[in-house]
Parts: sequence; C-alpha cells; structure tokens
Amino acid sequence: MSAARDKWNARYQSKGAQPPSAPSFLQKHIDSLKPGSVLDIAAGDGAASLLLAREGFAVIALDISENGLERLAAFAKEQGNQVATQVCDLEQPGALGGLGQFDNAVITLYKPVPELWQELVEHVVPGGRVLLTTFNVEHHVQTGFSRRFCLEPGELEAVHPGLELIEYSSTASGGNWMDHYLFRRL
Repeated sequence: MSAARDKWNARYQSKGAQPPSAPSFLQKHIDSLKPGSVLDIAAGDGAASLLLAREGFAVIALDISENGLERLAAFAKEQGNQVATQVCDLEQPGALGGLGQFDNAVITLYKPVPELWQELVEHVVPGGRVLLTTFNVEHHVQTGFSRRFCLEPGELEAVHPGLELIEYSSTASGGNWMDHYLFRRL
C-alpha cells in the first residue's frame, strides 16, 4: 500500500459521521455541466459526487482512499442515491484506463499531475465540461499548505489544446484561497 493511500485512509477513518459540503464553485456552476455522466476525480468522501448524484447525474467517483470511497457510498445510500466508486491512484500512468467516456469531469481540492490531463481529456466527450476548483498559491502563502498541491495564477488556462476555457476565477473565503476553472472539451 502506498504512503499516500495510507495517509488518506487514516484521514477519512478519523472523520465524523457528517457528509462533506459541496464546493461552492460546483454549486454555482452545476447548470453549466452537460446532462448525463460525471467522472469525479479525487472524489474523497463525496463533496462533489453527492451533490451531482442528487442532481441526477450518473457519477463514477475515483480516489486513492478506500475509506473515503466507503464513506461516500454510505452517504449516497443514506440519501437514496447511487454513486459508483473505484479505488485509483491518479498519479500512476494509465490511471483512467478502461473507464470509457463521460459527459463531464469534476475535480475538487486536487491538483492533477500534468500526465493526467491528457488521459482526462480523452475521457470527456466533445462538448463535455471539465470543472476544477482547488487551492492556489496564496493558500500556500497564507496557511503553509504544501505548494506542490497549489495552482499558480492562471496555471491551467491553456492546460490542454483540447479544452476551451469558459471561466477562470480566484476567490478567498473562510481561510481558503482557491482557483476555479470551467472548460469545454473541443
């Protein structure tokens, strides 16, 4: 088992019984997503997946943590929704292999490694959406959170030639400094 998997399993095992809250950027832009299916990248215990399932999307949630995905599945069941889950180390080559295509991909509180972007774009249908919301470098400056997991200003504006940037913004709220991206797959 990897150190990252062990770390995240321990973190989710120690969390309380409350489901996570959906990211505000996703809540604000859920109507911008294409109806249908969503691939939730680094889903954790379901902050995005739970909202997406409630809104009628067919969701497949990927995460490195079995414990996070078990929590997500339990929360979804309690809410009367279904979310398919799959343990996946997103930093390994071919991590998305065999998953097929999706109408949307959602990434929250995770900075994908550059190699994942090529795979991700291949798994989103033309006209589909990719929504990302995660910490930016100001979060590192203000909190000491690892810079490795924080985005530089505008870092992803031209992340892949197959993605058209629809919206980019930065926010500061509740002690978090975040960057938000919404793309359309060309």
